[in-house]
Amino acid sequence: MSVPDSTTIRQCLSLLPLADFAAPFLDHHVRKLQSAGLIKVFIAAQLGHWDSLRRIQLELEADSTLQQEVGCTVSASQLCRRIEDFPSCVLEALCHAGISRIRQTAASHKKLPKEPLFIVDSTNLRLPHQLADWTYVTKHRSGVKVHTRLAVLSDGSSFPDRIVPSTGKVSDYEGSGLLVVDPNATYIMDRGYVSYKRMDQWLVQKCRFLIRVKERHQLRQVLEEYPTDPSDPNLLRDAIGYLGSPSSSVPMEHPVRIVEFHDEQGRLYRIATSRFDLSAREVADLYRQRWQIELFFKWMKQHLKFAKLYSYKPQAVWNHILLAMIAYNLVFLLRMQTRAPKTTWEVLRLIRVYAFRSWNAFLEALSKRPSGKTKGRQKRKDPPKPLKPESCGVAIVQQPKKQA
Repeated sequence: MSVPDSTTIRQCLSLLPLADFAAPFLDHHVRKLQSAGLIKVFIAAQLGHWDSLRRIQLELEADSTLQQEVGCTVSASQLCRRIEDFPSCVLEALCHAGISRIRQTAASHKKLPKEPLFIVDSTNLRLPHQLADWTYVTKHRSGVKVHTRLAVLSDGSSFPDRIVPSTGKVSDYEGSGLLVVDPNATYIMDRGYVSYKRMDQWLVQKCRFLIRVKERHQLRQVLEEYPTDPSDPNLLRDAIGYLGSPSSSVPMEHPVRIVEFHDEQGRLYRIATSRFDLSAREVADLYRQRWQIELFFKWMKQHLKFAKLYSYKPQAVWNHILLAMIAYNLVFLLRMQTRAPKTTWEVLRLIRVYAFRSWNAFLEALSKRPSGKTKGRQKRKDPPKPLKPESCGVAIVQQPKKQA
C-alpha cells in the first residue's frame, strides 16, 4: 500500500490510480476541491454509505484525516455543482482502469477462466418524475437503466466488467450491442435480449450465447431431436432447429439449439444456445449462473449509495452510477489482494467500522477467522411454550380472548 501507518479510508483511497488521470484543464480556475479530491470524497461517500451531500459536508468537517486526504472542506452546494459539471469520461476511464487491475490480480491468482464467461442484464433506477423528466419512460414513471456485463471468475466470484448507463426507454436489446463483443466468450442473457436478427448475427460470428426464450418462441422446423437422460427427469427437451414465433413472419435464418428443463421449484426454462458442444445438463447448469447478476444488482442497491442519487441532472446521474461501480470494484480488488476469507459485503462492513482507525487493525480484523465451531441454531423437538403478556410496570396489558 502507498500510505503506510495510515487510516483504513486513506489506504482504500490510495488504491485509486488517480495519478494516471491528472489533467490541468480539469482544475482550471478551481480554487477548492481539485478533481482528485472530488473523486476521493465521493468514493468515500459510497464506502461509508453517506446518504446526502449535507452528510458528506459534515463528515469532512468532523475528520481532519479526511480533510488532509481531500485537501479541503467543502459545502454541500459546492459538492453538488462540481459533480454536476465533472466530465463523465474521466470517471469511465477510471472505472476501466480499476477493472484492468482486477483482471491482473485475478490472473496472478490464477482465477481467470480459460473461456471467458459473461452475464448480461440491466437494472432500473427510478427517478422523481418532476425532477428528472429528461428520463421520461411513462406518464407516471421516469428513470435510467444500467446495462451491465458481469465477468465470472473461476472461483465463482464475479465483478462488473463493463457498464453502459442509458435513459429508461433504451431496451435491453439495444444495450447488448455494446456488451456482447467478444466472440471467444460465452454470454448468458434473459428474455429481454431475444432478437432473431441479432441471434443470427451472433451465430454467423460464432459468438457463444445462452438466452432464455418465451414459450411463444417455438421451433418452426426441427432438424434434430436428441433423447434426454432418463435419470434426470428435470430435463425435458434437447433439439436443434429454426426458431420462430406466431407473431413473426420471418423465423431465424440459422439453426439454434433449444434446451428445456425444470428447476427445483418446477419452473420451466427454455434456453436458446449456440453451445452445441455441451450436454443438456451442462447448458442448464451454466444458465443457473445468470442469477449472480440479480444478486449483484440487489447488493449494489442495498449496500452502496446506488439507487438514491445526490442530483438528478444528466451528468450528475451518469457520474453517480460510475462512482458506485468504482467503489464496488475497489472493495472487490481489496478483497482479492488481501486474500481475505470474507465475502465482499463483509469486507465493506469492516471498511466502515475501521474507516478512521488504523490500517493494521483493519487487516487484523480482515484475516480473523471464526474462533470455534458452533452447532448453529438447533431445531426444537417440542413446540415452545406460549408466552403470557406481562405489564412489567410500564404497559397496559389486556388478556387476549381464547380462540374457538
